[in-house]
Amino acid sequence: MKSVALLDGGLGQEIYRRAMNVTSLLWSVAVMREQPDVVTDVHADFIRAGARTLTLNTYAATPTRLAREGLGDEIGAIHQRAFEVLERAIALTGADVDIAGCLPPLVGSYRSQPDRTFEDLKSEFDILVKLQSGADVFLIETMTNSLEAKAACAAANESGKPFGVAFRLEADGKLRSGETLAEAVEAVRASGPTAIMLNCCDPEVISQAMPELAGLYPCTGGYANAFKTVEPMAGGALVDELEARQDVSPGVYGLQVKQWLDDGAGVVGGCCEITPEHISHLADVLTGEYNLIRFSELARG
Repeated sequence: MKSVALLDGGLGQEIYRRAMNVTSLLWSVAVMREQPDVVTDVHADFIRAGARTLTLNTYAATPTRLAREGLGDEIGAIHQRAFEVLERAIALTGADVDIAGCLPPLVGSYRSQPDRTFEDLKSEFDILVKLQSGADVFLIETMTNSLEAKAACAAANESGKPFGVAFRLEADGKLRSGETLAEAVEAVRASGPTAIMLNCCDPEVISQAMPELAGLYPCTGGYANAFKTVEPMAGGALVDELEARQDVSPGVYGLQVKQWLDDGAGVVGGCCEITPEHISHLADVLTGEYNLIRFSELARG
């Protein structure tokens, strides 16, 4: 029986959606500062849904983004809080799951290649890896260019822990930087990620690209979003302006995910607007056909 690592869903967006009266460029991190119980509840719901790997709520808590909002001095406390709320959810559910550290785009999602050097980018990712040293694994997410991805992979690799890197593709199948999927994979291959994945793009984009990705790297995966478009946010707008697709139901999403698995994927989950209900459906339809495991178990073969 094939083993498949089941991640959680769109953590940040689910937190933001449930929060009351929070609007912020720091997204779900702002919610965690004001309503930490909401974050614990979302983590717990994803665990109960069947997710085997849970990501820390630190996507917007990069040094660059916190400094921009005048919260640079709180970075340590914010990351500590992220561990506390997830560990509380694990204790409540009694689950045996991985905690995944989150290494996101440093400036914001859906941008092209940053005007920074490799060394500069890596030094910032080094800070995040150190702050999240208590994680079991690292997930590098929503990478839109190979330079930032290489820097994140280098930092994660030095932790000695399993890590995956996920690229975001545009509708044309390329990264926003203009690089091809093959070029992106080649750029990070030497760092030895446990898995190379696609995330935070349309399910249909992942379905189209997965056969190619599976031919480029031994362990691959995907976790899509269900936004109508991300272009307002790519231009610097709040996530509040983005709309969810109503046609990506748990059943519809499950069919897409099964296609990825048929095409060679070994890691699946969900990104923005993929809810605990979606993950619960995935766990239900995959159990029996696949052995659902934690991300760290992939590294053990």
